Amino acid sequence: MLSLIVILGSLFLVAGWEFCRPRRRREFLALRRRLGNLGIWILNLVLAGFVFAPTDTFRPQLEAVLGIALPRWPIAEGWASLVAAFLLFDLLRYLVHRCKHAVPFLWRFHALHHSDPDVDVTTTVRLHPIEYLLNSSVFWLTVILLGIPAALVLIYGLASFAIEAVQHGNIRLPQRLERCLQPVLVTVDMHRIHHSVAFAQGSCNYATVFSIWDRLFGTYIRLTRAQHDSIVFGVRELPPRDCLKPSAMLLTPWRLSRAAVTD
Repeated sequence: MLSLIVILGSLFLVAGWEFCRPRRRREFLALRRRLGNLGIWILNLVLAGFVFAPTDTFRPQLEAVLGIALPRWPIAEGWASLVAAFLLFDLLRYLVHRCKHAVPFLWRFHALHHSDPDVDVTTTVRLHPIEYLLNSSVFWLTVILLGIPAALVLIYGLASFAIEAVQHGNIRLPQRLERCLQPVLVTVDMHRIHHSVAFAQGSCNYATVFSIWDRLFGTYIRLTRAQHDSIVFGVRELPPRDCLKPSAMLLTPWRLSRAAVTD
């Protein structure tokens, strides 16, 4: 129930914000694109439910098969354990995200997320099923191998989802709030740069929750208000209008490969 409240609540809250005070005018009609984004999300949830067993039941079975005891999460104190798990998951998200841009095979699937020509709250869940399963497998294995408590996984998952919903929203935060939050957290302005069709802008600001990872690894970039207003979303090789069709969304990896060969 808590998960449903946070996930649906964050989506509807940002959607309402977009409706009342949109940041920029949309280039295309939103209904088909939004239904496609949400439909792929539901497909991903169903697939993940079939593929991944609950970690708290699978871990003992794996230990029995291997005949060894897997490591236990070493931090017992509540707040310290939460902070450590949060930082670990967020660093892992950063590293995985960079890999998806650096490795051509992974980029073909991640390109679906970037191909949205009108970034809004539904772009948050616009992930190719193969990418979604690969993402999930990395974190599923991490939780199993390190014995991270399920409560910590849930807290990070819900917090990061709500933050990502805000980041992708077609909204504008007050400039003072942006300046206060950006040294620590990934804000709307910071993340929307990452969705730019320009390679130099799209190859930066990879972090999910904490902006410290981009600052630490030299991938942080900031734009002026005028530069923000001129950002074009999408993937250069893919015609924006084709990226609205739900049927074409799932074929993005192959469409991108074909476009690269043509170029």
